[in-house]
Amino acid sequence: NMEMDPQDKSYLYLGTRQNGVLYSEDGGASWRQPRYAPLKDGLIFKVEVDPTNVCTVYVAKGPRLYKTTDCMRSFNSETYVENRAGVSVIQVAVDWYNPKTLYLGLSNGDILKSEDSGANWRTVLKTGAEISTLLIHNTDSRQMLVSTFKKGLYKTTDAGENWDHIDGGLKDLKKAESISTLIQSEDSGIVISASEYGLVRSADFGATWQPIKLLTAPGQVLIRTVAIDAKNPNTLYYASNATFYKSVDGGATWDTEKFPSSRVPRAMLIDPENPLQLYVGVATATES
Repeated sequence: NMEMDPQDKSYLYLGTRQNGVLYSEDGGASWRQPRYAPLKDGLIFKVEVDPTNVCTVYVAKGPRLYKTTDCMRSFNSETYVENRAGVSVIQVAVDWYNPKTLYLGLSNGDILKSEDSGANWRTVLKTGAEISTLLIHNTDSRQMLVSTFKKGLYKTTDAGENWDHIDGGLKDLKKAESISTLIQSEDSGIVISASEYGLVRSADFGATWQPIKLLTAPGQVLIRTVAIDAKNPNTLYYASNATFYKSVDGGATWDTEKFPSSRVPRAMLIDPENPLQLYVGVATATES
């Protein structure tokens, strides 16, 4: 995945498939690895920056959640350790209102919560399907959406104490419950889901969904990543294997251009301060 430091837009983090964590201090012009050996290779599922403290970063790798509080110089490898065989930590979210509150999404579908910066954890939801996104509302952090790769969406409005399994029209759209990622506008007034169906949009933080008309038929292309201008969510981007798509009218019309790489786009990020600047992370065609 790709993550931008919320306080310094030139600072980028990349979780790679085989080469551990990479980070850039110059807007992607050059990349470095942390000195910490366990994060210099292998598959990194998620990198998450504390939105209130730029030197606090969480990294999900295998069964562990790693944490640094000194800008990548050292890491605590015991922040969370999963003891069940074959279960990995694949998603992390930090509550921007109270950054001591953390959420984890596991590959077995469990959602865990800590209220003391990772010292203690409890399970707050069991979905039974691998977690693809944890999305905390940008103006009310008690609200959160959880997406899964196979079983659709779950929503909480009380910081994870109670959950609803959301339909909102998704069941009427073939494979719209097989969700790769969720993104949201700056005020969370718009949420967009990328799924095996295609793209769908919600204007009520996940309660109801409407399809976004694409140039391709539903299910024709696999969309693994999508981006929006957070301040102007009518500006949308997505990419398939060979083609890059852009809309400035919420998907009513689309412009296309050939994607300048034979690799598969897997992560996309727009600089919120300069929405003309777009970062795209790619993977080899053999990587899922």
